Amino acid sequence: MGRFGSSIALGGVMRSPMMRIAIPFIAGIVVAMVRPVPILDAGIALIAATFVTLFLLWWRRTRSERWRHAPGVLIWFFVFGAFWQLVRDPLSRPDHVQMDGTELRYRAMRITAVNGITEKVVRTDATALGALETDGMRPRSGRVMLTLMRRPDQADPIRGDLILVRSSIESITRIPDPGGFDRRSWGASRGMYHESFAGPDAWVIQGHQVQWTDLFEGVRQQVSRWLVESGLPTRERALVRALVLGLRDELEGDQRNAFVRSGTIHVLAVSGTHVGFIYAMLLFMLGWWGGSGKVRLMRGSLILLALWGYAGLTGGSPSVLRATIMFSLFTLASMSSRRADPINSLFTAALVLLVWEPHMLIEIGFQLSFLAVLGILLFHRPIERLWVPNGKWVGRIWTLTVLSLSAQLLTTPLSLYYFKAFPVWFLPANLVVVTAVGFAVYGSVGLLLVHAIPIIGPLVVVLLTWLLVIVDRVTAFFGSLPGAYPAIRIGKSDVLLLYLLVLAVATWLMLGWRRSRIIALCALGGLLLNWTYHTYTLEDHASFTVYDDRQALQAAMTLGRQYTVLCSAPDDVDDPWLGMKMERHQRALGLAQPTFAFMEEVRGSVAVQRGVTLAGAGAWLSPGISVRFMSTKDARSIVVGGVCDVLVVHDTRYLSADELTRWVTGARQVVLAGGLSWKLREHVRQWCTDHAVPCHDIREQGAFAMERRADRRGHS
Repeated sequence: MGRFGSSIALGGVMRSPMMRIAIPFIAGIVVAMVRPVPILDAGIALIAATFVTLFLLWWRRTRSERWRHAPGVLIWFFVFGAFWQLVRDPLSRPDHVQMDGTELRYRAMRITAVNGITEKVVRTDATALGALETDGMRPRSGRVMLTLMRRPDQADPIRGDLILVRSSIESITRIPDPGGFDRRSWGASRGMYHESFAGPDAWVIQGHQVQWTDLFEGVRQQVSRWLVESGLPTRERALVRALVLGLRDELEGDQRNAFVRSGTIHVLAVSGTHVGFIYAMLLFMLGWWGGSGKVRLMRGSLILLALWGYAGLTGGSPSVLRATIMFSLFTLASMSSRRADPINSLFTAALVLLVWEPHMLIEIGFQLSFLAVLGILLFHRPIERLWVPNGKWVGRIWTLTVLSLSAQLLTTPLSLYYFKAFPVWFLPANLVVVTAVGFAVYGSVGLLLVHAIPIIGPLVVVLLTWLLVIVDRVTAFFGSLPGAYPAIRIGKSDVLLLYLLVLAVATWLMLGWRRSRIIALCALGGLLLNWTYHTYTLEDHASFTVYDDRQALQAAMTLGRQYTVLCSAPDDVDDPWLGMKMERHQRALGLAQPTFAFMEEVRGSVAVQRGVTLAGAGAWLSPGISVRFMSTKDARSIVVGGVCDVLVVHDTRYLSADELTRWVTGARQVVLAGGLSWKLREHVRQWCTDHAVPCHDIREQGAFAMERRADRRGHS
């Protein structure tokens, strides 16, 4: 790539004082998250760091020695980052909603975001305001993941609504199935550690707190009505709602899956991509004005109005606000007389966002958006200059290809870690889909303006329908190709090594640093050693899982890559719900196609081998793990006593204390399957507590998993 890349990348970094401030601030947040300390201690450390920094800044030095001020400033921002994280941690508040425990009571809450609306359910984020006690309403704080059941005649809550809810508050502790959606991590990334559910008669809207997005609520509702009246087919209308308003509740399952497998799911999340479309369109449309000071101010003002208007139209979701703030800072920088450095603007945006909400640092959307923009700023121009194609259209295709590649360079390691898979055809899919989606966003906005005009409105509807059909079919095509979405599992150490490899190769090609080649080879060797070790240890890894199902028993055994699933009956093999769980499990651990065992075989008196497991006499065994099943449904399944790793209680209506004593004796862990009555589950949990036997309730706690090192010498 040559030395020309040096001035682009290294120069941009050297001109970015905000980067030198933001990095220690971010490091302080991370340290406070991993190793929190008392706020008082952090405050004392901040005061001490402030005095030291002020002294260093006051102490006059020659111009050549001014660099010695930097360590004090960096240390101050590191300490401030740690202190700010501890202060903004919602759990540190003495009036946090967790102080109420799980008691059922009336609470006042404010809706801060509406995440989805269906015919029966509204999923929201809410901030607790107060809890009703005997002497009145007491103040409360903290964010809650609030799910509201609704009747068809109930008004949908909107952001800013004040509601009175009668419900209990519970910690978000439900354990997901292997490879399933982890609500705990997702909630924590948004500063929410508790959740609440309210029936249709347990909540009522009491008022509304004015929000800036209220200015656009009428327009937002009118847009939804226009889309219905426009004549767009249902499938294409669902895409428009997702692309323009960020509402994905009407998308069909195969549509979502196609976008995921083709690597284009980012276009459905109204965030940086869509705000970037608006930003780029306005720059293009207003670029002819020139570059004088007054023109920059006028152009920047119009862009800011458009960006924040679009944010209001989409409901002001966190992802949209994040992107809007970022592009707003870019715009403000371009309005100044000095030449703005985009890397400096990016880190300024990151610093502003993290001061606003430190928890945003662990939000996947923030991480991927920031890294994608950083990758484009660092690598787009150097890679683009590798080849100057002949031809206008070839040049545009090359520019789009480089744009996608540079964005993926820094996001791919993190995406592999989070999603455990890689969309192989992301590059050609994005070339078509991102281009088409850009025109679709512009066309959708145009449709809102001209939909009522005769001839023109219907013509735009036809053109937009064709365009969205192309998007739909392209994603379906690339998502259905063989090997389109292979499972790739990497750990945290692999992520660090991948980033080291990417940066080493980049500095080698862009800056010509020969030592970078050695670093790249070491990183590549570390990755190979890591993958070899993981492959070796996987062969001796055994696990037993009871899936998160509130109504039935579904379980699985693994040994290395071998996979055996236990079903209640042969008909369950084709159950789509179980199939989804199995696919996620396979993808998360890299398992082979499953072998099936059935409950009637477990209840039988003759041992039957299924895969690497043995089933019979009320037991299910694999090398390293022994499981027994207790049920009163079939007398043959009743096994009194016996040493086992896990005793699963299922299909049972009543158990006496004597029966529990006889049957649980020798069990190291009790698991209560879904479908058991509340009274029985409470009875067994209390008995286990009294006898110091660990008990896991699937209905209350989610999936159960036990992992062991396999004993290949024989079954237990």
